[in-house]
Amino acid sequence: MTRVSELTVEELMDLLKREMQDVVRAAVRDALSQPQSVRNDQFDVLDIPSLDVGEWPADLKLLSREEMYGDDGR
Repeated sequence: MTRVSELTVEELMDLLKREMQDVVRAAVRDALSQPQSVRNDQFDVLDIPSLDVGEWPADLKLLSREEMYGDDGR
């Protein structure tokens, strides 16, 4: 087995390409193995579950643009 550090850039790119092709093929194969009704299910953009990060710290202060970048006109 060849160590990654011993590969040329071209060899590494070829390796990554082959691995990604295998991953995509497996994902397509898994998706196609699902019943047609499941494959046709569509989700709304707003169906993304919310993430609860808990309470904001009491001393948290949002910075204004001027506080972040200063007054140099950027």
